[in-house]
Amino acid sequence: MRTVAVIGAAAGDCVLSVARMPRSGEDIAAHDHGWQIGGCAFNVLRALARLQLPIINGIRVGNGQWGQRVRQALSELGVSPFFVSETQDNGWCFALTEPNGERTFISIAGCEEEWNREELQTLALPNDSIIYASGYELGCLQGEALQQWLLNDCPTQTLVLDLGPRLAALPQNFLQQLPANRTLLTVNRDEARFLCGEGDLVRLSAEYAYRRGITLIVRLDSQGAWLCQPNQQPLFVPAYQVAVVDTIGAGDAHTAGVLAGLSQGWSLRDCVDFGNQVAAIVVSKQGPAGAPTLSEINQSALSQAIPETFE
Repeated sequence: MRTVAVIGAAAGDCVLSVARMPRSGEDIAAHDHGWQIGGCAFNVLRALARLQLPIINGIRVGNGQWGQRVRQALSELGVSPFFVSETQDNGWCFALTEPNGERTFISIAGCEEEWNREELQTLALPNDSIIYASGYELGCLQGEALQQWLLNDCPTQTLVLDLGPRLAALPQNFLQQLPANRTLLTVNRDEARFLCGEGDLVRLSAEYAYRRGITLIVRLDSQGAWLCQPNQQPLFVPAYQVAVVDTIGAGDAHTAGVLAGLSQGWSLRDCVDFGNQVAAIVVSKQGPAGAPTLSEINQSALSQAIPETFE
């Protein structure tokens, strides 16, 4: 079983549901669903911890009230803090959800945007580890340190990057330098269009994977996902149909499922299928905290998706 290093943010999510998004200058009513600890990396780490997989924690904990909550949330997962900020609290956001499950974020940044290579190099990573990082942190003001650290990792490690909506902030030279044969990028349809261009999304994604020698997973929400590998035909992996409550953390849940499969040594097709399953369970619940335990997966109606027993 391979260890997964989770590098990125934990942040507070204040979840509000609205009938529709407000227009500029308008005052609308919302329903308050309280706060949870989210952030892309924390959502991924929580899902992996609930699946009892080996994790290295690369999430920074701040010095304020949100930092205290992040520390408590990590403790509940049995995970100890490693990176600690003495100068900033963790960031937080308003997460607005609409009746169709779509979500919109208004974010306040915090210590999750502090990165330096010297500190990152103190992480003791196995040579065969899988390194996950989020585009939110890669594209922040101090993200270059994280970019350079990733580009100088061990050649036997696997990079899994969820580029996210801040893809446009990433320098092209970083994307061009991502190592072939051991980089996996996961994107939604909008991010895939930005990365690969307008036109036939599947064909362009497959061409990008071939040209760059990397693997691309294109997530299409309730439709499923396309797996595009170099020198192979693109493969469609259908979604699992559930009643959607909201889509907060859906992409993170999918990525966590893919990482879990990679840790177990499954085929990429089975990894994507398991990602579809974990994401389906998360979107059927309120907020980002609905990542299932292994027991919940085994008891779910979707449990036949697991190709083999977890080690």
